[in-house]
Amino acid sequence: MEPIFIEKWYSSALKNTENLEIPLSSIPGKLKLVYFGFSHCPDMCPRAIIDMSAAVKELGEDGKNLTPVFISVDPERDSPELLAKYVKQFSEGRLVALTGEKSKLDSLQNAFGAVSKKVNVPQLEGGYTVDHTIFLYVLDDQSRILATFPGGTDGKTLAEGIRKFL
Repeated sequence: MEPIFIEKWYSSALKNTENLEIPLSSIPGKLKLVYFGFSHCPDMCPRAIIDMSAAVKELGEDGKNLTPVFISVDPERDSPELLAKYVKQFSEGRLVALTGEKSKLDSLQNAFGAVSKKVNVPQLEGGYTVDHTIFLYVLDDQSRILATFPGGTDGKTLAEGIRKFL
């Protein structure tokens, strides 16, 4: 795969779990493992967070150069405070969780080729869910996508695929 430059990553800022707007380009690590999801997701999002964290552990010392990044696609419900509690359930410390205005999130998703769509489901809490792309994206420190993995890829397989870029 030819690296794909994501200009929006370099020029965007979102809110972290401390409610501070941070430039995405300031997120540490030689590589980022990026996933777009939401806190009310019943299955794929928790699994993605667990798998990203497992990949960092699997990489051992090299894992210090990989930062998992979870970007909300549900800004109506995913406040910085809620995201902080949510990601703590599945990950220890290193994961960066972000949210922001819907227009910023949509623009960033579009740059990655990812999509999300609010779907009304009256019987669910809040009355809706969000259908979304479930790829994990490996991004380098020059804002380029180096690889993608389908959602559900386990931590060991992620680590094997990422190691060559470290």
